[in-house]
Amino acid sequence: MHLPQFIKKILTILIFFIITGCGIVNLGYNRLPFLTLLELDSIFNLTDEQKKIVRPELDSWLEWHRSNHLPQYVSKLKQWEKLVMQDLTPGQFCSEIDSARVLINEAAIQFIPALTPIAKTLTPSQIENWNNYQIKRDKEFLERFKQGANGEIINDERLKKAISRAEMFYGTLSIAQKEQLAKRLEKSAFNAEQVLPERKRRHADAVNAVTLIQKGAEPTQTLKKVWDNSQQSPNPSYAQYSKQMLQDGCAQLSELHNKTTSEQRLNAAQKLKGYADDFQSLIKP
Repeated sequence: MHLPQFIKKILTILIFFIITGCGIVNLGYNRLPFLTLLELDSIFNLTDEQKKIVRPELDSWLEWHRSNHLPQYVSKLKQWEKLVMQDLTPGQFCSEIDSARVLINEAAIQFIPALTPIAKTLTPSQIENWNNYQIKRDKEFLERFKQGANGEIINDERLKKAISRAEMFYGTLSIAQKEQLAKRLEKSAFNAEQVLPERKRRHADAVNAVTLIQKGAEPTQTLKKVWDNSQQSPNPSYAQYSKQMLQDGCAQLSELHNKTTSEQRLNAAQKLKGYADDFQSLIKP
């Protein structure tokens, strides 16, 4: 279905359990198939038969990911542990994001077999559930990125979340650092009104893919095209905007990082080491 949503949700669940340390082995990574199935069910209202068919595919994906990606995560996190102790350019941040995208793309392609049985068997009622789910998420998206009470570009909730994410990594930010972060967010190239049509296009693209599959189209390549079009929009204007957003995001990360203290960078390095150790513990000997 909408592969970017699913992969993002899976990785979000994974990172949540690692960061919070909530019994990661038993409650986090090893339960990803179950948690993913819950998410799929919340979108489509799957039948018992659909769940039965999909679950083995999710289990297979997890074992592939454990063997092929976790070792790469450990290696990458160890590299970042050293990088984070020095000033970093926007180009360096973008380079690391590109390397992460390669892994995400591989994970998405491997995830397609889990979506294929659903695509083949979705009923009109389940597609309607899916459409309603997307409408709800789009409304939440606009609410999250609306202007502040006095017309500010960045509302209080968005700023608080940005500060919270930074402090989760670096530790407590100073007043000056928070003010700088707020000013930088106000200059962001992000535009919710420009993103919303692309969100709707991606959803329509995914729904159309289901229709094509149910009419006999080859499932893997059809769903892969949905993923590819989400990574590189067929809309030239949005593709250019997406490129601009990436560059702007790298600049934001660089500016924030380069204003951190040695103590904050050490805290970030220790966080990264903890993540690497957690991933290492999940790799089968």
